[in-house]
Amino acid sequence: MTKIVRLVFNNADATPKSSVLDVAEENVSDIMNWYGAYFAGDRYTVTVDGRNIRMDGNGGMAK
Repeated sequence: MTKIVRLVFNNADATPKSSVLDVAEENVSDIMNWYGAYFAGDRYTVTVDGRNIRMDGNGGMAK
């Protein structure tokens, strides 16, 4: 069964400042990669179900 999680991007440089998505847990990494490419250079944080996610230099999920 697929687990749905709440993925939140808080971006100090974008409008709106927060983007909230309810997604399948297995898609979080791909979505973070896309967001990191699209908003390259912006100052933002990512949380999943309220937990901060560490990012690599490209905005993807840190290993």
